[in-house]
Amino acid sequence: MKKDTLQKVLASALVGAMAMGTLTGCGSEPADSSNSSSSTQSSSSSSSTSSSSTTEGSSSSSSSSAEASSSSTSTGATGIDSFTAFDSKVTLKIPVYDRGDSSNGVSDVVNNYWTQWVQTNFGDKYNIDVEYVAITRSAVMTDYTLLAAGKDLPTICMEYDYDKLATWQSEGYLQPYDMEQLKTIAPTYYQNMVDNGIDVYTQLNGEDYLCLGMRPYGNTNYTFITWYRQDWVEKVGMTGYPKTSAERLELFQKLVDEGIAEHPAGGAKVSGAGADQNYGWRDQPQDELTWATTGDYQIPALSTEAQKRFLKFENELFNRGFKNPEYYTRDLSEQDSDFINGKTFEWSGYTSSNMEVLKSFYEANPDAKLGVKINSGKLEVDPEWKSTNSFRPTNVFGAMTAFSNTATEDQIKAAMMYMEWMAQEENLFTMTWGIEGKNYNMVDGQPVAVADQKGLEEQQGHNNNVDYWMIVTAAKTLGNIEDDIKAIAPQGLPQDFYEDILANYKGENAMYNNGAYSDCNFATSFDSVTEYGTTLKEELYPEYRDQLTMCKPEEFDALYEELSQKYLDAGYQAVIDERKEAYEAGLSTKLPK
Repeated sequence: MKKDTLQKVLASALVGAMAMGTLTGCGSEPADSSNSSSSTQSSSSSSSTSSSSTTEGSSSSSSSSAEASSSSTSTGATGIDSFTAFDSKVTLKIPVYDRGDSSNGVSDVVNNYWTQWVQTNFGDKYNIDVEYVAITRSAVMTDYTLLAAGKDLPTICMEYDYDKLATWQSEGYLQPYDMEQLKTIAPTYYQNMVDNGIDVYTQLNGEDYLCLGMRPYGNTNYTFITWYRQDWVEKVGMTGYPKTSAERLELFQKLVDEGIAEHPAGGAKVSGAGADQNYGWRDQPQDELTWATTGDYQIPALSTEAQKRFLKFENELFNRGFKNPEYYTRDLSEQDSDFINGKTFEWSGYTSSNMEVLKSFYEANPDAKLGVKINSGKLEVDPEWKSTNSFRPTNVFGAMTAFSNTATEDQIKAAMMYMEWMAQEENLFTMTWGIEGKNYNMVDGQPVAVADQKGLEEQQGHNNNVDYWMIVTAAKTLGNIEDDIKAIAPQGLPQDFYEDILANYKGENAMYNNGAYSDCNFATSFDSVTEYGTTLKEELYPEYRDQLTMCKPEEFDALYEELSQKYLDAGYQAVIDERKEAYEAGLSTKLPK
């Protein structure tokens, strides 16, 4: 099966649902995230909720459309050519992730060289005051809830997770927009959606709410890389990255026995979306009903066999001392420090040309040798632990943008102007690459990022400013995978990882056809997710997960059964039941045959 078959099936299902007037939510996240996809989720009672809460917004959008159409019709121009300055100052509030990481050199995400560059080159030109609003990456939903309560939502609400936007719509945070207005004001942005086949994902409850950015190479998660201590592997007489969980345990024991690392697995408390993914612990081929009802990225699937296998392995790591015994008190950022200081075996993150963690690692360990975990493309099963090398692909779209229910006609127009301006080739290039001679240099006709930008006024933020240009695309691209990987391969390090990252991409691309399928996507909504989702993933799961990780091995099975039942009773069974109903009604994607 070709790699885009599942996406085509999804598109067909969604188009059919739209024709029947039943489409209320669909799609998957990418990552960072940041990573990352989720099944479509929103409240099935949201039609009445959102219609009353967004009537004013819908009217505003229609009025704005009429105004924009009148303006552009008089000149016969659309897009950038039709832009004129507002008569009165318009405030445009745009969310940007605050990742709590000052190591990238940009500690103030709402006021720096690049936010000022946008203001000078876009805002001042059109009489728009561009204000960036910091959103804590690990607490997105909490931040938006507080902003909504204070009636201070940003003009646009933006996220990678489809279910988050569906939840915001069901809570009345958003207002629908006029697609004709978007086509008129932002034709480049709109055409990007059409060209990438993602224009079918714009509707919630039969109205256009979402504008979607692109995601290159969405059948893989090629930018998320695991680096490991190849020198340690060789020192204990083994070869490359462990292929099975059994080999992993063997390696860790040798590292401990030889005094190389006390707690080689490290560890941190459960935090954020996508925690404790079980994609590598599922039976292959996957059972379709299980995949549809519990294969979600957002809500950990406690009560499933795959999650049990994953957590039983975590229990093994903890009880054998391979995990840090205080892991449950430690933040994710402490894993960076552990790797840099030579305490842990591996570290994972999104690759970019400028990676401070790796730079710091080599400064602290100048003689070290790192390797990259490479997916072979062939299904590898651990007969003892039932783990595999399967992974979670991303999807065809990147960040999703919607307009807040408090946005005025002019603010929506300004937001669409911003989307179109950022989608222009020259502006997107500058935001992604920076300033020639400062952030990048041209080599053989291609831009090559400057490895060390510390101290520059023009220092780019996380992952080459991705949190500012994610509204258009999830990854910068030069048009082919080889050049694109060269562009994101870390620069200025003692080792060159280009070939390994390319090999991993090819392996993941092949693995997509061997069971590593995207999450199930639904063309209906789920009030159970809105009602129970936050409690399940943010409160109950972390608590139960720690109990299961730290219990005695002989107590694990009984405790898993007990806590799984509590989890089901607390709302997860309702989630499973609603998804099953939608699946049986033909309102979801299916696994390729």
